[in-house]
Formats: sequence, C-alpha cells, structure tokens
Amino acid sequence: MLITAKTIDEGTSLVEIPCYAEGVPSPFVKWDTVDGQFQANIKQVSHFLVIENVTKADAGFYMCSATNRAGSDVKVIHIQVISKPERQHIAPLISAPSMVQVYYYTDANLVCNVTGYPTPIIKWQFNQIPQATTGAKFTVSRVTNSTSGVYSCIATNDAGTSQANIILKVTYDHPKILSPPLPTISTAGESHNFTCRATGHPIPVVSWIFDSFTHHPNGLPRHVTFENGAVLELVNMQDSGQLTCTAENEFGSDTKSTNVIVKHPTAVIG
Repeated sequence: MLITAKTIDEGTSLVEIPCYAEGVPSPFVKWDTVDGQFQANIKQVSHFLVIENVTKADAGFYMCSATNRAGSDVKVIHIQVISKPERQHIAPLISAPSMVQVYYYTDANLVCNVTGYPTPIIKWQFNQIPQATTGAKFTVSRVTNSTSGVYSCIATNDAGTSQANIILKVTYDHPKILSPPLPTISTAGESHNFTCRATGHPIPVVSWIFDSFTHHPNGLPRHVTFENGAVLELVNMQDSGQLTCTAENEFGSDTKSTNVIVKHPTAVIG
C-alpha cells in the first residue's frame, strides 16, 4: 500500500487532493478516513478530497480506493497540518489629543486611537468617575462648565493597560455688535429698517428700546422684527428719539444707539 505525505498550513481556505484512477470499465473512486469520519469541513467532490478552512483536527490518514469489476486499488494520504505561529500579545498603545476646546453648548467628540493585540477593551472616566460609554469615541453633548474637565481613556487587554487623559475646555465669546443701527431722518408716516448684527458664543439675543425725545411713555413704537431681532422696522414713524440695540449672552453684552429724527410737515395757512 502506497502512503503519500501531504503538508498543509493551518487556516488554508481550500485544499483539493485528487485521486486519479484508470481502468476499463472506469473505476469507482471513493475517499474515506482510516481512523474515523470526515470532519464537517471535509467532503468528496468527484474524485477530489476537498478540505475547507483547514484546522489541526483535519490531520490524519485518508484512503482513496478505486474499484471496478477487474479489481481495486488503494492509496493512502497522510495529511499533516502545520500550526499557525501564535501571534504575540501586545499591550495597548493610545494616541489621543491632550486637550480639546469647544464653544459653549456645542458637542465635543473625544477620540482615542488604540492599538494592541488582542483588541483592547476601552472604558472612560470623567474626573476619575467611571462612565457608561465604551469604545474609542466619547461624545459630550452641549458642553458647559459642569461637563468640562479631564476625560480618561483606559484601554486594557491581557498584555496590559494604558491610559490617556484629555482635557476638555469650554470657551465663549462676548457679544460684539458688528453692524450697528445708523442715524436716520424721516418724514412722519414713513417706515424704516434698522440693523443690529452681532457675533458671540453662545449666539447673542438682540433686543431694542426706544427713548422718545418728547418723553412719551409709550415704549418701542409700532414695529416689526426680522432675522431673530437683528433687523427692526419702525412702522409709520411719528416720534423722534434714541433707538438702542443690545446684543446679550450669558457672558456679557454690547450696546449701540442712534438718533431717529422724524420731521412733521409744517401746516400752511392760505
């Protein structure tokens, strides 16, 4: 009986071992194992022994028999499976920014890029308090003073532990009026638009007041606002006075004023 040795690397995706036989009539070819049943990943296709995703369990002796009316012949294949070299375990290594700075009420995305084998488990702490979030990314929604501080990314596998600290800072801008309202001289009954555009973080709220030169206690005259208060239209103006706009957020304010002069036609007696 002929025994042939065949060596296969563990993890090989597909192996096809032929068993060629000649004779008249054509022989019937059958594959069997010498010492048990085929593993689930082994099958016979035509005259080939087919092994998928080779494992250590596939090693052993396999017998190919060819039979017709004239007789039979047998060939034995000894399959040896070479184990994959064990991958070295590597402790986690973290790459992360030391500081992230965002504006008030915006979202901060804190990211730890982690390498290591086996794949490390990543946990987070905020000011040394464990957080429920896991994974390489931690999102802090609508950042304020209470959510700024030190965020710690901790990566662990069976080879070790690594930690990186990210300081989250929150910043703001005081309001600043860039387009203040301009002085105007109008005729009674006319309408006019005044602009007060401002920058700042958080976005400032714009408000308007009107002080009449004749001290009428009627507050802001008839008006309409647009663009979240940045544009004010005084409608059917009748009174002269000082128009003031204020841009304000929780960190400060900016104010600009202008004079509004309304001329009334002089009566003519004929």
